[in-house]
Amino acid sequence: MFYAKVIGKTYSSFKHKALDGINIKIIQDVDVERRVLTGKPFLALDAIGVAIGEFVGYEVSTQATWPFQDILVPTDATITAIIDSINI
Repeated sequence: MFYAKVIGKTYSSFKHKALDGINIKIIQDVDVERRVLTGKPFLALDAIGVAIGEFVGYEVSTQATWPFQDILVPTDATITAIIDSINI
């Protein structure tokens, strides 16, 4: 699982039918120790209903499809957790 911040949301008038009802958020990786955004923003499916500004955990690759067990979803990244706090 990777750590990111939700920085935006998307609006889509047309998308793959497997994505019907699934929100697509814009997220950006976070350096946990320094608490700063890193890398470029990217799109991730929202499997749990997160809000802009929340810190989240996300999965990539094959694991990104696991929250959608009954359907084949075209995704490379899926938000799977809301992170309330981190202690290092």
